[in-house]
Amino acid sequence: MNDFLLVLIISAFAAFLTYLGAPIAERFDVPQRTVSAALQFAAGIISALVAFTLMPPAVRNGPPIWIVLAFFVGGALYVMLEYYTARRLAQRSAETGGPSSLGMYIGILVDLVIDGMVIGIGATLTLSTGLLLAMGLAVSTMPLAFVTIATAKRQGVSREHRRLLSYLFVVCIVGGAMIGYGPFRNQSLDMRLALVALSSGFLITTVTQSLIPEANREGEPSFAGVLYVGGVSVYALSTLLSR
Repeated sequence: MNDFLLVLIISAFAAFLTYLGAPIAERFDVPQRTVSAALQFAAGIISALVAFTLMPPAVRNGPPIWIVLAFFVGGALYVMLEYYTARRLAQRSAETGGPSSLGMYIGILVDLVIDGMVIGIGATLTLSTGLLLAMGLAVSTMPLAFVTIATAKRQGVSREHRRLLSYLFVVCIVGGAMIGYGPFRNQSLDMRLALVALSSGFLITTVTQSLIPEANREGEPSFAGVLYVGGVSVYALSTLLSR
């Protein structure tokens, strides 16, 4: 089977799992504590994905200075994206006199595009790497999709717009994977490893700046950290079993 088609299937699988968070949010009113637990577990999955799958080949085989610089740039990009989104959200709230979630939704969709690109870039190394990334990211993006749609419901967003938003989850992940795989599969190994490091910096900053703070937003008890360790352990086990 053509490699491009395989990457399309892999990214579509991740997109489908992500999408499942939307109908669950529409059907059930899940307690915040359950959402927080899912986000802690997802944060562990992403941390392990960076530690066990993305960064080891980049550190072993890439140019050291460029790998470290790319990792830093990836984290800085996330911080700048979050800062810009927060400012736009604050401006719109001041102009309308009430809360507006447009900036938050744009930020989430951009994040999903980058997650898709991570899958595509990982697949340029090996298809099994792309598959592992797809599975790991899907575990984290499904709770994100759930939280997004649940928030939209609380803010009174119409069902039609919520449905459109859930479809955009799929478009962003699959489109991002095609962007990550198509242009970069024929680039040099050093460039691809630098992009992997950049993606790693972006993802690990997502964990520290977004997922864990959101999971602890209502002051969940400290033992919730066990779920983070559980996410790391589950991904580590899946990596070992896939060898």
